[in-house]
Amino acid sequence: MLADCGDRINSQSSIGGISAMRHIKLAALVPITALLAIAAPATAAQATTAATSATTYTCYPGTPAAFGVSNSDVVNKQVTTTLADGTPIPGGFVAQSDPPYYPSVTSGPLVESFTNDTTQKTIVRNVSGPNWFTYDPTPTVPGALATGTYVATGTTYQLFGPMSEAALKAAGISEPTLVFTTGLLVMHFAIDSSGPYVTSFSLKGTQQDGCAILSGRH
Repeated sequence: MLADCGDRINSQSSIGGISAMRHIKLAALVPITALLAIAAPATAAQATTAATSATTYTCYPGTPAAFGVSNSDVVNKQVTTTLADGTPIPGGFVAQSDPPYYPSVTSGPLVESFTNDTTQKTIVRNVSGPNWFTYDPTPTVPGALATGTYVATGTTYQLFGPMSEAALKAAGISEPTLVFTTGLLVMHFAIDSSGPYVTSFSLKGTQQDGCAILSGRH
């Protein structure tokens, strides 16, 4: 997942995090472990930008039904490998770099637990992906340190922090704070001085609302 200063992308993936990543914290899009993942994001991010303060993930923010979400590794044997520019990536993309940001692929077993911090309800999901990060040679968002694309196949998760949620809303996209996806997921992201965040979300496949599951509504 990708992640924004908190989004977790499962690459695991935090573009945020942009989220989904192997715990990829897009939040810093850091070389991962990581976002996002918008991400949120979690863990497959390959940015060297330092992460800022930890992001709080809140389902149904600003409503009486709001609750915090936390997650942890149950099994994490994912490996992130840097790709050569020009390497094909699912979805018709190719690996590109924008030093110090380099394209990568993260794969391997990843099982995560997700907990409703209010009720302590916990679910466990296999979110092994794999997922890829590629960067635009020149940032496409004014003022951004870098921009790029997060691609995932298989099943992944994304935890979207406040930055990604705001950017997605501005783009007319509504996604839950925690989402599980299966299929081809493509998210564009940007990294600025505050961290990484997701700017788009496109899925050819199926998804589950993690917030609804943890709240007992699903």
